[in-house]
Amino acid sequence: MDFRFTEDQQDLIDAAKTFFDGEYTVERLRAMAAGEEVENLWPQMGQLGLLGIMAPESVGGLEQPLVVMAAVAEAAGYAGLPEPYIEIAGISVPHATAEQLSGFIQHAMRSELRPYIDAALAKSGDAVKSIDPLRNLIKAQGGNDEDIDNINLHGAVLSAAQLIGLSQCMVDMSVDYAKDRHQFGKPIGSFQAIKHHLATVYTQIEFTRPIIHLAAIKGGAAVHNAKVAAIDTAILAAETAIQVHGGMGYTYEVDLHLFMKRAWALCGEWGDRNYHMKKLEDYILNGDAELGPGVTF
Repeated sequence: MDFRFTEDQQDLIDAAKTFFDGEYTVERLRAMAAGEEVENLWPQMGQLGLLGIMAPESVGGLEQPLVVMAAVAEAAGYAGLPEPYIEIAGISVPHATAEQLSGFIQHAMRSELRPYIDAALAKSGDAVKSIDPLRNLIKAQGGNDEDIDNINLHGAVLSAAQLIGLSQCMVDMSVDYAKDRHQFGKPIGSFQAIKHHLATVYTQIEFTRPIIHLAAIKGGAAVHNAKVAAIDTAILAAETAIQVHGGMGYTYEVDLHLFMKRAWALCGEWGDRNYHMKKLEDYILNGDAELGPGVTF
């Protein structure tokens, strides 16, 4: 299967990453966590076409497939994007009616796999405390009966993609720290123990990314596999980053905690590890799954 993007698709992904990395600085994230007012970036997202990536061309959208949105979601994860952009562009827009697409969509697609939603996407609801200081959540009211399988598919794939972006960011932050932090007169990054830990996480990220892209293209059991792989990668990245920082990663003073807590939160959204492992177990043991080379891997 060819996972390569077209030139236009890659330009779109690169433009999204440039925007996210340029605007969503650590300073902005810290200001938001402190409750300070920050510039509203939604209009800029609209002007760049980021809100309509998956919207039909008939309403002015770019009509891109889920795999392109997954690459954009990875870029959003890397930047620690706090707004519910992925929920709108990657989940609400593809499942909205033509009337809803005529204006800015401010509602969330609800699912039993995501009992809590961003407060910006609903008019009312009971506030819920999140481990992530940048998320303002409420308990979702009601649920979606139509197209719920596709909604859950999009949610699982895009949350997995964000986890990979967060994992890459935590590795990069750890590499930078390992270059600056000296011990015994040398950067700690020169020690084999540090190199090997970071290389292990980097390798796992590279192996997990195509699993997510396959899930976006193929759907089905690949989605469960992708979410499990992304969760395992994000947990490994967070634990390794904390070790490289010597435990300082837990503290508020170190920027790592913002991305680590987001990863922990996303690990439980759109199905946690136990949920997706159970789905894979049912698929393998209780279904008519074709297993073996060329089919399973």
